Amino acid sequence: MARATGDDALEGIRRSGLRPTHTPSVLVVRGRIDEQVGKAAGLPPRHERIKAFRLLVQILGLADARRRERICADGCCHEWHRLARDQEPGLPVE
Repeated sequence: MARATGDDALEGIRRSGLRPTHTPSVLVVRGRIDEQVGKAAGLPPRHERIKAFRLLVQILGLADARRRERICADGCCHEWHRLARDQEPGLPVE
């Protein structure tokens, strides 16, 4: 699993365009990031879940990019790391 860090949370907030005062932003910078990401994803009002989704995509993207650089640079078995390479233009995705 790509492990998100507190630095990822701060950078994710910046990249997502959310304000640091929005509920998902406040959640991910407090406490353990792995617990807070789950809380942010489960926020009840729809508009908060949309904000949380934008933020979590950024945070997890940062963590995955770090994993690709450090652990998977020489190859790995993660299917999602091969998605762009495996697809040829014009072919349907299976």
